[in-house]
Amino acid sequence: MIKVCYSELDGPKGLSLRLEAAGHAGYAPAGQDIVCAGASTLMQALVYLLAGEESARSDAWDEPEGPRLAVAVQAPVAPWVQGAFELAKAGFTLLAERYPDNLRFADVSRSGQQSMMDLQLFAEGEAAPALSPEQSRQAVAAGTLKPEAPAAQPEAPQQTPAEPEPQPETPAQTERPALPPLPLPVQNTVHSLHARWAAEEAAMRRIQPGFDLKAELKNPEMRRLMQLPGMRVQDAYRLAHYEDALCTTAQIVEQGVVERVQQRAARPLENGLRPGAAASVRPDVAAMTRAQREALERRVLHGAQIEL
Repeated sequence: MIKVCYSELDGPKGLSLRLEAAGHAGYAPAGQDIVCAGASTLMQALVYLLAGEESARSDAWDEPEGPRLAVAVQAPVAPWVQGAFELAKAGFTLLAERYPDNLRFADVSRSGQQSMMDLQLFAEGEAAPALSPEQSRQAVAAGTLKPEAPAAQPEAPQQTPAEPEPQPETPAQTERPALPPLPLPVQNTVHSLHARWAAEEAAMRRIQPGFDLKAELKNPEMRRLMQLPGMRVQDAYRLAHYEDALCTTAQIVEQGVVERVQQRAARPLENGLRPGAAASVRPDVAAMTRAQREALERRVLHGAQIEL
């Protein structure tokens, strides 16, 4: 496991910064260990950034447990130098959250967050430091930590159903006040109109026995026509049913034409309407009487030609 520690030392000239990484990640064989490659990249990038800084110092040791690399800057620290350390810290934080079994990062400075402090970083033993919620989620996603079973929630106490509150009585709806009577001239006009409609309805029933004015007024077109001033019931009915009357008339005419054609087809043709010449009638001598023979004889004496 790689152990990374960031610390700050407060002196008369300000803060001195130090970042140290030691050990092997053990994630994969040499040359394939991506955790080791990430940690090495962060430390080497920090060394290259601070190469021209006079107050910066880099040290490396080859120890039995693995290499150890330390980068330190003495006070006073320029703002861009502190920014370079913050960038390296952010990278190690992400690596620690993603690979908690291969890299640990501890920020033991005063400005470090309490969740990032790892007091057991260099302690020997099997006790593992507590993981932050972010580290736990990353470890579960990587398969290195089993998800914890959800805690059993206590059963909610059964609540006795509350008695229904009495509903306030709704006030009774007040009846609408009666409308004032119409003026006498208006009443007379309405009565005369109703009387005229009744007379016209009676006249329509003589022409069409099944006529009902109330039923006809359910037709929107009939009702609209009856609202016109001076409109009679008979005229409104004809206009409302104009298309129906046209269809009925067309059916009657068509039926009459069909009947006349059928009658002509069944009537025998007269002699003048038959195709060909007229029928010729010749007298039969054997069937003629004596008077008919004497009449033919007289016609012959007068010069007539008769074919027998």
